[in-house]
Amino acid sequence: MEKGMVLKNRYYIRKILGIGGFGITYLAEDRNLGQNIVIKEYYPREIAGRMMEEDGVMNVIPRERNDRRRFLKGKKDFLAEARRMSKLFDIPEVVKILDWFEENGTAYLAMEYIRGINLDDYLQNQDVPLSFQQAWKMLEPVAEALEKIHKMGIIHRDLNPGNLMIEENGTVKIIDFGSARPYLETEKTMTILIKKGYAPPEQYVKKGKQGPWTDIYALCATIYEMITGVRPEPSIQRIEKDELYLPSAYGAEILPEEEEILCRGLELNYKQRFRKISDLSNSVKNIADPSKEAEKRKRTRWILPLGIVSIIAMICAAGGAFFFWNTAEESQNAIYAGDYGRQTERYKEYLEFVKSRAVSTKKSEKDEEYETDPYRGLSTIYFLKSEDVKEWGDPCNRFRFEMTGDEYIQWMKKKGYDMKKVEQNERNAVQVEEYGAIYTNFSKEIRYKVKNDLYVNVVSDTVNDDLFEIFIELPKNQKGEDKNLIQETAEFLAQDFSTKERENLKNLYDEMPENDQIDPGFHFWLREGESEETIYWTFRVDRWNYCTDTYS
Repeated sequence: MEKGMVLKNRYYIRKILGIGGFGITYLAEDRNLGQNIVIKEYYPREIAGRMMEEDGVMNVIPRERNDRRRFLKGKKDFLAEARRMSKLFDIPEVVKILDWFEENGTAYLAMEYIRGINLDDYLQNQDVPLSFQQAWKMLEPVAEALEKIHKMGIIHRDLNPGNLMIEENGTVKIIDFGSARPYLETEKTMTILIKKGYAPPEQYVKKGKQGPWTDIYALCATIYEMITGVRPEPSIQRIEKDELYLPSAYGAEILPEEEEILCRGLELNYKQRFRKISDLSNSVKNIADPSKEAEKRKRTRWILPLGIVSIIAMICAAGGAFFFWNTAEESQNAIYAGDYGRQTERYKEYLEFVKSRAVSTKKSEKDEEYETDPYRGLSTIYFLKSEDVKEWGDPCNRFRFEMTGDEYIQWMKKKGYDMKKVEQNERNAVQVEEYGAIYTNFSKEIRYKVKNDLYVNVVSDTVNDDLFEIFIELPKNQKGEDKNLIQETAEFLAQDFSTKERENLKNLYDEMPENDQIDPGFHFWLREGESEETIYWTFRVDRWNYCTDTYS
């Protein structure tokens, strides 16, 4: 519609505010009340267009005859959104619906005009991310509003920074209920509606079990972005390979207890998330007064993930994964290279050290999944000499076992294996994200020949030899000769397990699960992969556990 058009002999169109795939929003004036409002027009661009009728009215019509049914169904759903939102009129944190009507062959919503900006734009204008407490204080009223909405049997299903408006007085309001549905109608299949980064796995399938926990995931994903400056990885990708870094990996100002709560809200399995908003809110309130815990915020978190792709990532891309859960905790007093608060002198000193000692650098390529994200996927990688890494002294912030590579070799020798060292390579890299997070990977990979063409590769920290991963390789025509080696390796990694848990590993090789399945009780996972002529078995730390073991 053009400026100057009048709807319902009342709403004067001033300008376009935004254009989406299913509608257009306009700034308008309500001439009856003399105030600005927002008009939302149903206009599915893919299947609809405008046509001038004989009476001079510009109507919205389906482009093709076959599009008519879809167009009418969409218009019906559009008006249903108005009716849903009208029920929420008394909730201050929800944008108010003032009117809805049909005209010009389509449908319109009249909503209150909010003076301010959306949270997405607000975050882009911040020099540094918010602390967890700042983010929670800002969104706590939103959480309370969601709880009221859920009690009415409605879930939003599209909560994200773009659908949260910040008014001039600081109040945050929820907008756009176009994706909202009655979650109590469990027998019906819900439409698949996805906002990458904020939508949990159940929204990717038609019969996914959706409920208040669906909005909880989106709320926690929004908080995650507020405190890290990075949009969370899409949940569907996390299922295949979870690379969602802990907020502390970005130097976020967050207590360990707060991080555990946030990670629980970001669980992929909806059954392990908070079931309702009040559970989430109460968990945050039960944390000790943050002002008395300031020193806790400064301490380094235990283990942080590797942000640099290694050769193992390529090997593990093939085959199915078998997961085992963590029962041991890393020392909370350990300090890892890169895990320095971004406002500290140590952080600045480390960046200067890395840049001055780097033997080479390279820029990362933009991740296509995040092409609209100004930070994620942009980084500089610095490669260092081993002697410089050792001079700094802190091990890297990659996930690790509590054992060392040398302890594994000694274990295997006691079991009668001839571990003959045949090759050693080192890779020492520091990846600095555009937004400031630092991921370090100081790894030495030693290749041992066990017998014939059976090899074991041990990857550990260059600085202190902490074990990262073990992968076994042999020709396909020798499959079976790796059985005992795999069993002995599993028993080495399971030394701290209970007697019952160790018993469960006795027939590990013969009883591999057929599907990717997480089983509580262990702290590593084993993945089988293969190339044209070779089979690979990889033991790695179960990163998933670092967010979830408290609640498993």
